[in-house]
Amino acid sequence: MGEDVAGRVGRAYRSVKRKRSKSPEPEAPPKNDAELFDRDRRRELEQLGHANILVIGQTGVGKSTLINAIFRKPLAAAGIGRPVTKVVQRFEDPDVPVTLYDTKGVELGDSKRRVIRDYKRLIADKRKGRAEDHIHIAWYCMDAGQTRVEDYDLEIMRELAHEVPVILVFTQTIDDERADGLERAVQDVPLMGCMRTLAQPRTIGTQTLPQRGLEELVRRTNDILPEAVRRAFVNAQGVVLDLKVDQSRAVVVAASAAAAGAAAAPIPMSDAALLRPIQLGMLASITAVFGIDIKADKVLSLAKGLVGQGGMEQAGKRLVKELAKHVPGGNVVNAAVAGTLTGALGEAYIRLCAETLRRQADGRPLPDAEFLLDAYRGLLAKRASPPGPDRPT
Repeated sequence: MGEDVAGRVGRAYRSVKRKRSKSPEPEAPPKNDAELFDRDRRRELEQLGHANILVIGQTGVGKSTLINAIFRKPLAAAGIGRPVTKVVQRFEDPDVPVTLYDTKGVELGDSKRRVIRDYKRLIADKRKGRAEDHIHIAWYCMDAGQTRVEDYDLEIMRELAHEVPVILVFTQTIDDERADGLERAVQDVPLMGCMRTLAQPRTIGTQTLPQRGLEELVRRTNDILPEAVRRAFVNAQGVVLDLKVDQSRAVVVAASAAAAGAAAAPIPMSDAALLRPIQLGMLASITAVFGIDIKADKVLSLAKGLVGQGGMEQAGKRLVKELAKHVPGGNVVNAAVAGTLTGALGEAYIRLCAETLRRQADGRPLPDAEFLLDAYRGLLAKRASPPGPDRPT
């Protein structure tokens, strides 16, 4: 876990440094903050990588329902799949950095050898390309309501497990005793886990069973995926906000360090233009991690009064005055202020993005500039005062 966090922070810091350094092929400088934000968001999206998941299961097990419940856009919408082989079709969306290779429906009457051959051929063909083109994991979907695991399914799972990590996903799980029996039947198959899911609430008589297992499936998949494509999966999934928050906080840590380093130079703290590119780049990166379609003008409107000549500068002056009492040396104070302001802005924006996704899911009005400002002020109130005899560290 520690190495994973360190890796995320390291990549985020290198990304921030790249944004501040000169490109080997100079491009036209952004004309305004909106262009700067858009450029950095596009760059971050390009650096997310791309994850590829093979989704297998017989017709009617609920693969499409599962897929559309997991991802932030309905990747299994009717009519968007493209045939890859006689057995496999591809589902993708240009705004989602995950491609699903979904079976049209594996049937017991199909030739087992042909089905396995098609899967293996697809996996082998993808291995010839870049790492982000590989098939990274397989979800083998099985209806948890069936009475037994067919030998057909067992053989396909065993063959695939030699090629890619395979998670067995029990769909439509409403009877755990039956699922227990199915799970015992696959205990000799080298699987990476068995997940019990119910993608949509189910009403039985007067009782409504809630969704279940989606978060566990997302977390397990994230753990198994290669590090290079995890950020793509985190962006694409819409179930576990914590994963998006963790990735975004790595960006904030890196941006805060970059801001502190820039402010340690002998340049007056009041020169807010020094920090603006770092802070806007941070906001752009967080937007990309969350996978939210927030336009530059909306972000700049939300951040108005915080970035540049507004509340950020006013807060900075107050922090300089406070920290000067405790820390000798102007440049050191400037660095501490820059890091604190940037960190508070980043954390406040993370909260804004998370709240945006929650409200979108619930159909509620989206948060406004006041939400961001309140979060920012609250965070600064906690971070501004240095530790002292009356304040715990």
